[in-house]
Amino acid sequence: MEDLRIMIDKITLVPSTSDSYPFARAAVRCEFDKIGYFEDEYFISGTSNVYQTGASGSPELLYESAPYVNRLIIRRPEPSKFSGNVVIECLNPSAFFDIDRLWVCSWKYFTRHGDIYIGITSKPDVLNALKTFDPDRYGILHWNNPLPDRAVPEQKGPFPILPENEAGLLWDMLTDLSGLLRGGDRNPLKTYGELKVFLAGWSQCGGFLTRYREDFAEAASAKLGFPVYDGYYHAGAGSAPSPINSFEAPLDFWSNRENFTGIIKSSEPYIVINTETETPHTRWLGDSDEPGALFRAYEFPGSSHDSKYNLLDYYEGGGSEDLKKINRPNGYYGAEAYPIDYPYEFLFNAAFRNLFVWSREGMPPPASLFIEKYPDGQSKKDALGNTIGGVRTPFLDYPTCLYSKYCTIKDRPEIKGDFWGHVEPFSPDLLKSLYGSLDNYLSLVLQRTNEIIALGYLLPSDRDDILETAKKFATERGMS
Repeated sequence: MEDLRIMIDKITLVPSTSDSYPFARAAVRCEFDKIGYFEDEYFISGTSNVYQTGASGSPELLYESAPYVNRLIIRRPEPSKFSGNVVIECLNPSAFFDIDRLWVCSWKYFTRHGDIYIGITSKPDVLNALKTFDPDRYGILHWNNPLPDRAVPEQKGPFPILPENEAGLLWDMLTDLSGLLRGGDRNPLKTYGELKVFLAGWSQCGGFLTRYREDFAEAASAKLGFPVYDGYYHAGAGSAPSPINSFEAPLDFWSNRENFTGIIKSSEPYIVINTETETPHTRWLGDSDEPGALFRAYEFPGSSHDSKYNLLDYYEGGGSEDLKKINRPNGYYGAEAYPIDYPYEFLFNAAFRNLFVWSREGMPPPASLFIEKYPDGQSKKDALGNTIGGVRTPFLDYPTCLYSKYCTIKDRPEIKGDFWGHVEPFSPDLLKSLYGSLDNYLSLVLQRTNEIIALGYLLPSDRDDILETAKKFATERGMS
């Protein structure tokens, strides 16, 4: 098969050794040698156009063929165990280093299911961290600004403008990466056969997905001759599209855009999931099965943007030393004793499964569900203090603690941050009055787990892990 019309000139495998290996590697942390997975890093080089917003509101060409060198990290099974699904995650740059958050949350599902995962560096803000981590390995990477004389707009929001770089090179990279994976001798997955390719993004990268889907996906599909992406997974973000290039005025991070309809209009399935942190700032409408607008939105009560698992526990198995090398420790910053440990990764897994099935079989996923809110967007609470509504799990329906999306900032106690919450464990006496014995509690959890699995919001393959997690929480909090 001939290479499709893409602007990637070269893809190069970068060998891993004991002294030089990919930043955010998962092979050690996730014990790839035991589960039959492989991890490779590639550099892609080529050119991307830079676009600006035209008078009609649509993209127009600003600069043609700006060169770049970027990186990909590919995690894959043996071809015989491949599911046919490829998840491309725009690695999150919000902390100024690459964060593979959706991998962190759902790697057990991906590897159990035989999915291929690709992380792509999605913003040049992380290049300094990569070069600090390993200057010899990553020194070649660049997203240089081809128009350095542009005026830098007034800074808005948490993401600084780095005038030496051009973040708007991403859009053509995303198109060309999909094209690279569909054919040609340069395709690093050419032995894997037919692929379904899904684009995913967490937090800031949800804005990347909105921008790409609304302004670039249809033209990219026409160029390639097939849907550029077979589905979209938009997590932990508002609905605002990211700026089209580095020098257009930055948008309010949480803005839902004037005249926003509440649905991302996509010819391919588009699923949004939000933690409780994001829900006051969003106004999704929910279900749509109309051609050209295949959309679902889910809100997860009891959760916050960050959690004990995805910022602490995951890195204990390997990775914390890498963060220290770039001076980015990932400790809990709350004054409360217990960082939030709500296991929303089980819901993430089911959402991925539902996206794959929707794309492959045309079977719509379960209905959108939203948290019950007051007019100011804050969540309504039950008698125990936990949030009402949304996509439930047994951890909320039979809680052993109060889950709060807030924590008090240690060094600034007047501030309650809502990106990393905390929990307040129930007393053993309260747990006994609610559930009686541990055996009875686990029986309730199993029954509710089976009910939610039947509704499609949890997976049968996660049942045992859900029960084990519930038992761990209950015994730690004094139930016997």
